[in-house]
Amino acid sequence: MLLMTIAAKSLSSVSAGATRAAAVGTAGIRQVARALIHRREVMRLAELDERGLKDIGLVRSDVDGALATSWLGDPSSVLAQRAGSAASIAAARRDHALRHAGAGPAPAAGTDLTVARCA
Repeated sequence: MLLMTIAAKSLSSVSAGATRAAAVGTAGIRQVARALIHRREVMRLAELDERGLKDIGLVRSDVDGALATSWLGDPSSVLAQRAGSAASIAAARRDHALRHAGAGPAPAAGTDLTVARCA
């Protein structure tokens, strides 16, 4: 009975270790597969003209730079970083313009100025 208990515990720990090893191994395979799928999607973005890219906030050099990454790397992460930096630059410009614009936009025609200043 003791021998069966020891064997059962040994096998359960081996299976947990094997499960962990399989999970780590498949995570790498899933990451490469995801990178290849995203590369194909970025290649489809490269087919767009400049106007189409501008509509989604990209320029040709963003897409070309993303495709220049390693085949094992995820090009969509490069595009996400560039979009994030572009958004932060745009937000900084917008904040700068609002600070230097004065009190804000002019009130609409026919608006009572006393109400506009109190609001």
